Amino acid sequence: MLQAIKRIDDFRVSPEERLDAVEFLKHNFNPDLSTVCEVDLHCHSFYSDGYCSPAMRVFEAWRRGMKAIAISDHDLFDGQLEAIEAAEIFGIEVIPAIEFYTDRAGIEIIGHFPDINEFKALLESREPNKIIEPLRTAKQQQLKAMLERIPDCFATLEFDAEITELDIDHYLRNGISTKGDISVAMWQKYGNQLKKRQLAEDVKIFHTLYTTQDDKLNIPLEIDLDISPQAFVKRIRDWGGLPGLPHPGELRKKEGLNNMALRKTIEFLAACGLQTIEVDGWRNGICPETGIPQTELFNQLRLEYNASHPNHLPLLFTNGSDDHNQPGEGLELGCGRNGNLHPEFGSYENIIKLRKRQHNMA
Repeated sequence: MLQAIKRIDDFRVSPEERLDAVEFLKHNFNPDLSTVCEVDLHCHSFYSDGYCSPAMRVFEAWRRGMKAIAISDHDLFDGQLEAIEAAEIFGIEVIPAIEFYTDRAGIEIIGHFPDINEFKALLESREPNKIIEPLRTAKQQQLKAMLERIPDCFATLEFDAEITELDIDHYLRNGISTKGDISVAMWQKYGNQLKKRQLAEDVKIFHTLYTTQDDKLNIPLEIDLDISPQAFVKRIRDWGGLPGLPHPGELRKKEGLNNMALRKTIEFLAACGLQTIEVDGWRNGICPETGIPQTELFNQLRLEYNASHPNHLPLLFTNGSDDHNQPGEGLELGCGRNGNLHPEFGSYENIIKLRKRQHNMA
């Protein structure tokens, strides 16, 4: 049993070998975990900056008695077919998804593809590769340059640090493909010292304070593509998917937006073709302007937009733990942080609504 659990999450073996472990576990393992939500529409695997294989993500969802998940790795679809096959074995659903970084610091665009057959046809067309492969190449150059900044950046804080190729192999599950991987490697190698020096409390805070800051480690992506939020909204629509705005609280925080500015951003993206807002996520706390829970606030903004634009397709809601299963992260699939996700936004009924929207748009 332990060997199968290890194999299902082993990045050094093939997806086919991991799926063999899925077959074994389906018939020899009983679900043993709990959840808050039936569905979780935002998590990550080791194909971007997550720590689990796609098959392991699906296994965890099955262990928790969930009905569906979406693995939304950054800027690629690499693990989707493995996740789909694992889900078929376990008898749950995977909603193919992707999360794109954009040239606006606070905005990422997530895309969901609820119709599996249409998604497979999209992959076979290789149309997304025209965007994904240039992004992959540009990001590798960007990440290499960011790694080279680490010693000088932390020298200014009187802290000796570097991440080598051996560190990447040791601390990361499947190489380095995102900025989040830099944060994970740094936290794995230096986390205790960083906490002791009060330079960061956890990997998420480290990512915010250092990895994403232009005066610390971040270097802008150099690529001959339009990587604006509106460009990715359009691309996902053109591919037959549902473009959405993930973690609006993170956008509000990173760009210092008040609620009016956030409302205008939602209106702008909706005019470009946005279809969903991730109203419920682990980051949501209490709104500093209104004093109400941010999950309630973000849903209000969604409903207000729908009411004021009766001739437009109404914005739908999604939820997401944004669980990467990174060491020290403190998140759980379908639950968020300390179970702070809301079951009313994580109901399987929402999958039906998303699938209906995709079919209506097609």
